[in-house]
Amino acid sequence: MKITHLVKRIICTALSFSVLFTFTSCLKTNETFTKNDSGNLISSSGIEYVHLANEGILNYLGNLEFTGTVSGENTHSQLIGFPYNTGMFSIKEDKNENILIRYSPSSEWYGIYRKASLPEFDFSVENCSRIELIMGIGDTSEDAIHSYCKDGISDAEEIAEFLSEVRAQENPRDAGLYDLVTNPDGTLEECYVYAIIYGFFEEEPSLALKMQITSYNDLAYSVNIEGKEYVLPQKWLDRLRNK
Repeated sequence: MKITHLVKRIICTALSFSVLFTFTSCLKTNETFTKNDSGNLISSSGIEYVHLANEGILNYLGNLEFTGTVSGENTHSQLIGFPYNTGMFSIKEDKNENILIRYSPSSEWYGIYRKASLPEFDFSVENCSRIELIMGIGDTSEDAIHSYCKDGISDAEEIAEFLSEVRAQENPRDAGLYDLVTNPDGTLEECYVYAIIYGFFEEEPSLALKMQITSYNDLAYSVNIEGKEYVLPQKWLDRLRNK
């Protein structure tokens, strides 16, 4: 039986916090961030950052560098047995330097912050300028290379066609895909995360939407787009594999 998504999530979380603690524990604070009345965070050098989204809604790709602490918060925390540093982190590969990642005390999910001085950023899937298939479950530091690699599908009309055709499909349960992997006792077998489709944005290449592809015994596939699950037509899986 394949490792469940929950177990994978725990493993990835544990590894990320372990790496985060190891990397940042020897660093000194560079900035102190304070909250204003709007809930935005302002660095000691005067740059204001607004909360953009939390992990799961939007994701960063890359390696983090410690930027500073948030005033009034503990600088160390612990989750599922792993200690880690809290505060604000920049993305090493972020060429725009617009984004900071916040790890809060005792929270599994990171927050994404963006400079408040910038124009509003549309991070809906319709605004993706490129989509690319990455094998596996994602969430690795190596994924950063895909932010600027230019692989995948970047034609706006083809991306719109992909979204339109996929959204016209049934959800996998109604389509009978679970019948392919359900044991007599009701448990699932050979149902696993096959790959990730990353949706990238021209404005912020280090950020991406994750569209998880699930395999049903390698006989059929579904894709999750902004929280909704659809059958993934084989032609689009083949197209993405070939790009």
